[in-house]
Amino acid sequence: MAKKPAVVVPLDGSEIALKALGAAQAVAKIMDAILHVVHVAEGKISEDRLLERLKIDRLEVGTCLLKQIAGNPVEAVLGFATDIGAKMIILSTHGWTYNRAHLLGATGTGILQGAAIPVLAVRPDMKKMPHPDWRPKKMLCPINGSLSAIAGMKEIFELAGSLGTSVDVLNVAVHGGKRPTGVGTMATSEYQDYPHRDIQAWAKEFIRRCCNSKPPSVETKMFQRAGDPVKAILAFSEEHKADLIALTWQGQLEPGRAKTVKGLLKVTELPVLVTKT
Repeated sequence: MAKKPAVVVPLDGSEIALKALGAAQAVAKIMDAILHVVHVAEGKISEDRLLERLKIDRLEVGTCLLKQIAGNPVEAVLGFATDIGAKMIILSTHGWTYNRAHLLGATGTGILQGAAIPVLAVRPDMKKMPHPDWRPKKMLCPINGSLSAIAGMKEIFELAGSLGTSVDVLNVAVHGGKRPTGVGTMATSEYQDYPHRDIQAWAKEFIRRCCNSKPPSVETKMFQRAGDPVKAILAFSEEHKADLIALTWQGQLEPGRAKTVKGLLKVTELPVLVTKT
């Protein structure tokens, strides 16, 4: 009998962290996975007391395991996820130290940067939070044509297959800014009035490079927009009714890095799935 996949949701006992539980239950149900609810604390806590501390009234998922672990929260959660071979970590971008002025809490930052597996981040002030019966239909995957972004598409397609979503691939041409370079880069024209054949050629090359790894069940469409990446992605996601945004990145949030990831995490009304390349 095949082993069920595992997903992890870390909770610190705050109402803010609890915002991710609906999405975690939904993903676990879609993937037929075991949901591991993890809490980092010193000193043994009984299961009843732990449920009370985490403010969990009920869980709407087939198989759920409650786990208390000790140590540094970031290291403990990442270590636990590695030990059980988790497929995904699902978290709220903030916890007890919630401050709207900060992009992420300290634990969220550490997990996002340190995770070797996909992380689904949920902003706690989103107008419409994913609930346990959430069923995403359409995944928006913006890429910039760089080799690292293209390499990450294999995992994006696998995740789309596991979640049962289609994928809209969006290439955003940035005018006047730094464009991806290097051998093998697939950046399109830097001019806003590029000929229509430009996107056709780009799409053809994208299919040649990436779609051999795409599960047959994953419907994929390709689009191009121009301008500021964050604004273009947000406008496209609303226009095409995306349910979540999937991003490939290199796991670095230092100043000047991951501008698109940070820009989206700051304002998007959709869960953001990040995979490291």
